[in-house]
Amino acid sequence: MSSSLDRRFGPIHLAPGYTPMNAATYLFAAFITIGMLAFVSFIQPYLLNANLQIPENAQGRVLGLLGFSNEIVSLLLVAPFGALADKIGRRPVYALGFVWLAAGFFLYPLARTVPQLLACALFFSVGVAAVGTMLATVLADTPKDKSRGLLVGITGFCQGLGATLAVLVLGRVPQRLASGGMDAVMAGRITLGIAAGLCLLTALVCWLGLRRGTPSHLGKHEPLLVLLRTGVAAARANPKIWFACLLQFVSFADRIVLGTFFSARLQQTAIAQGLSIAEAASLATKPYVTASVSGLLFAILFGLLLDRTNRIIAGVLAMAIAGIGYFAGGLVGDPTSPAIIPVAILLGLGQISAIIASQTVLGQEAPIEVRGAVFGLAGICASLGILFTTAFGGWFYDSVGKGAPFFLIAAVNLGIMVFGVWLLLRRR
Repeated sequence: MSSSLDRRFGPIHLAPGYTPMNAATYLFAAFITIGMLAFVSFIQPYLLNANLQIPENAQGRVLGLLGFSNEIVSLLLVAPFGALADKIGRRPVYALGFVWLAAGFFLYPLARTVPQLLACALFFSVGVAAVGTMLATVLADTPKDKSRGLLVGITGFCQGLGATLAVLVLGRVPQRLASGGMDAVMAGRITLGIAAGLCLLTALVCWLGLRRGTPSHLGKHEPLLVLLRTGVAAARANPKIWFACLLQFVSFADRIVLGTFFSARLQQTAIAQGLSIAEAASLATKPYVTASVSGLLFAILFGLLLDRTNRIIAGVLAMAIAGIGYFAGGLVGDPTSPAIIPVAILLGLGQISAIIASQTVLGQEAPIEVRGAVFGLAGICASLGILFTTAFGGWFYDSVGKGAPFFLIAAVNLGIMVFGVWLLLRRR
């Protein structure tokens, strides 16, 4: 009887069987999940400079190799972790993912060569696959449909806050330790140890606070090829699902450009101006945090907009903002430039609006009987977005120019915007 009650978490109407504690735990997990993923992207250029002494003209390719290899592992593990969550529940998979991330953070600073760093990144990506799959799955499970946009917006707020604080606080720890006389390598090791501790704490919170069991409406989890075939069939029947998948593709591509190449470019520019590695990492936090805070403040507003307007129009608007932002990002890369703040604001708005629009359109358009397949297809598109950006972005970064990855993703955003406009005109 209690499961049929209209339980609410603030203004959010919860799906049957979910409690306010479950929702609060999920938001905390989302806060830490994106915070840790943003931080590991931010800290990788620091490790290349401090631990491995990689030349500047080769760092783009190394970052691209790390990202590409990570996403191959994550892509292969999307279906197995989804199947595991359907069998044993979301709670143990989410908790295990955070424990795995903690182990990865302990291993990262031990690497002294590119192959060793790659091995650490591949190990870490197993945990990324687990928490990333559960982040989307629990979000789809928790609200009633009438509150989906609002919960997605609040989740985006928590994600932006997590990314902001992780980079703002943890990103400056190496500089503070170095100013006290500690060498850059040890400062990085301690910083990553703090991140590992946060992951262990979050694993415990997930174990205690997430819903036990699995949602009863979900059916058997299908193999990856069957999942892909079913999802593609649903998208053929409804082109809005293709639009949502393309939004998912580019939102994760945006995340790589902002989290990896934006950070690397800012740090390299600061080092070229004569700053130390730790000082450069600290200086690079300001534009990155500005982008995150901008998305943070915009997330709830955009989520409310999605519940009150045509969600395809909102997706088109998101692509327009992102296209302009990433084009501007290709023009400015100096952390001391006055133009870096408005550019960072545009980047943050573009990234968060793409993420929120993709998740909301997916939740609206995916038929309940094949929702798992549609979300699986969207997860594959997200992985392809990361593979595309790391494969081409790293090469462009070293061979064409440090602004090239930004121009590339700006063009992709604007292309998807055109597809959204076509959908609107086709409907009329």
